Amino acid sequence: MKYKQLFLIIVSGFIFAPFTGISQTNNDAISAYNEGAQLIKSDPGGAIEAFNKCIKLCDAVGDEAGETRVLAETQLPGLFYKIAMESYKQKKIEEAIERFKKTEEVADKYNNNSIQAKANKIVPQLYMVLGNSLMKQNPQEALENLDIAIELNPNLTKAYLSKGLIYKGLGDEANMKASLSKTIEVGFASNDIETANKAEQVLRTFFFNNAIKSLQAGNMAEAEAGFKSAVEYGSEDPTVYFQLGKIYNSNKQYDLAVKTLKRAEGFEKGGDVEKAGIFYEMGNAYIGLGNNSEACIAFKKALFGDYAEGAKYQINEVLKCD
Repeated sequence: MKYKQLFLIIVSGFIFAPFTGISQTNNDAISAYNEGAQLIKSDPGGAIEAFNKCIKLCDAVGDEAGETRVLAETQLPGLFYKIAMESYKQKKIEEAIERFKKTEEVADKYNNNSIQAKANKIVPQLYMVLGNSLMKQNPQEALENLDIAIELNPNLTKAYLSKGLIYKGLGDEANMKASLSKTIEVGFASNDIETANKAEQVLRTFFFNNAIKSLQAGNMAEAEAGFKSAVEYGSEDPTVYFQLGKIYNSNKQYDLAVKTLKRAEGFEKGGDVEKAGIFYEMGNAYIGLGNNSEACIAFKKALFGDYAEGAKYQINEVLKCD
């Protein structure tokens, strides 16, 4: 653009117009710009007001004020971002969300892709923060905010985790499982392994606890389903495999029992006493398979702690092992 009358000198962010040919309205625009420049650090809101005034005055002047207008426009996205960040630092989350949205609009209007991208990234995270803050006092509103966060950023793994925890607290098993499964899927896809692992841990613990309750209530089918779900989500708890092995034995699924009990043995970090129950059940499974030699080996490994007497009886009286 060619300027016939306006020549600007910028010193430390301020504009000086040394030529007297500049119109009064143009001088007013420059004064408004300089007022904004002076307020950038001390009063960002006032600076925004001054730069907007400058832009309006530049529009009235026309092409001659084009450079001043561009300079004023350049300042605005950063100022809106700064004000939004202040709200965030003060933990005024709802206010911060609205201000970052406004920052996105202003950055888009004035082609500041960098600030637009930063604001765009922060907004869904703030909806997640807001959702997390409401988890106990208003679970439904918390879910609504988390859904907005996910809509804005489908890869926000922690938002899915939060939804899963809310559904767990509400006793909604189906939605809990769906949300936590989604956490695992998105977490591993986006390399948020830590969050994915947390979701798996929540699911493992949930299904393990349910299985134990079902076991105590004598509901073997539900107990089996719970232990299997714990295994599905990566359980390495030897108790899971031990109890599942016992259930397979009671169902006469002896091959599955042996396979599962061997996994229990592998995960058990204790010594002979801690492994005795595993070997005792393994001995029973081998009896069911008609493999007495392997049953003898297993029962001999079970001769410890609470299982010692039972194992001795199997060895001497039932199997008559060598």
